[in-house]
Amino acid sequence: MITKKAIPAAMKAVVLETPRRLALREIPVWPIDSYGDPDLVLVKVEACGVCGSDFRYYAGENPWAMHTLGWHVDNPPGIVLGHEYAGEVVAVADAKNEPLLGRRVAPVCSKVCGRCPDCRAGRTQLCPNTVHMGHGQGWGKRDYYPGAYAQYVPAWGSGCYVIPDRLSFGEAAMMDILAVCVHVAHQGRVRPGRPILMMGAGPAGNGIAQAARLLGASRVVVMDIADLPLEMAKKAGFDIVVDARKKASAALAAELMALAPEGFGTVFDSVGGRDSFDLGLSVLAKNGTLVNMAVHDLDIPVNFLRLGSERRITTSSNFATGDYPIALSWLDSGRFQVKDWLTEVKLENIPGLFAQADTSGRTAFKFVITSF
Repeated sequence: MITKKAIPAAMKAVVLETPRRLALREIPVWPIDSYGDPDLVLVKVEACGVCGSDFRYYAGENPWAMHTLGWHVDNPPGIVLGHEYAGEVVAVADAKNEPLLGRRVAPVCSKVCGRCPDCRAGRTQLCPNTVHMGHGQGWGKRDYYPGAYAQYVPAWGSGCYVIPDRLSFGEAAMMDILAVCVHVAHQGRVRPGRPILMMGAGPAGNGIAQAARLLGASRVVVMDIADLPLEMAKKAGFDIVVDARKKASAALAAELMALAPEGFGTVFDSVGGRDSFDLGLSVLAKNGTLVNMAVHDLDIPVNFLRLGSERRITTSSNFATGDYPIALSWLDSGRFQVKDWLTEVKLENIPGLFAQADTSGRTAFKFVITSF
């Protein structure tokens, strides 16, 4: 390992020991020399976002497997969560990455194999052999699985994007979710001149709506049932913000169709339930696309007649290789706006934050760990 700074032998990390059991522990710093990948570097974490998928891992789900593989895979004990991160490169496994030492970076949190049929066909977001930070995926059996709810985290030098000084570490830590938003928007076939509907206005929904606006959607309609997402949607300046609370399905559908009389060219569903699926399909335009971003193990009957006129239903998984630089360029240029999302928290408070969310709901739009 090549470094210009002293690297401690141990560090603080928040470990998912079993479902619904997170604990602050002192664990060994990741031994990047022993993983057999010369592209690995070590990053001192300066900011790490708390992703909605982290709450699903906490509950015992494996959203990566459900979205990418199409089935559930049990999570091993010992996962250090956290895949939305930015920081400073403090060590490298190979001399080829020495120029990264001391650089501020927003790393891609995963590495695909490059050999499977999906990778060879350009579908890198579906690689079944992905090695992933914060998910336990692809690391074999280990005592602790790398993630960024920690003072240090590995990354791949080839996936480290140097960030400009004008971007804070907190903003840069949003790169993962923003790349996902770019990919979802492309999956939705957003076309200039057609309206879009975003069902669910959390951070992912907000980011997808921003991406759709940048891709030329004629009208961006966002809906939710909670105060904070609705407030953030209004602050983002979307065309229409719909409060869906206490509205019957038929009345809500009528309200939405009044906003888009020919239907929505794209409907994004971040809820993934029977009611949201039915509503989304009922307001989908001819040749429109409904994108489900919250895949659950759920049977939903579909009358095929509702898919007439070339309507399309699809899902979205992760992000493709080319989505990350697009997201970074939009963030760097100020076209992606995330500053208002962020509520800073300390690493030591994460177990309590998750426990509180388990009983009384989340208290911030987007938590970002900035004190380690």
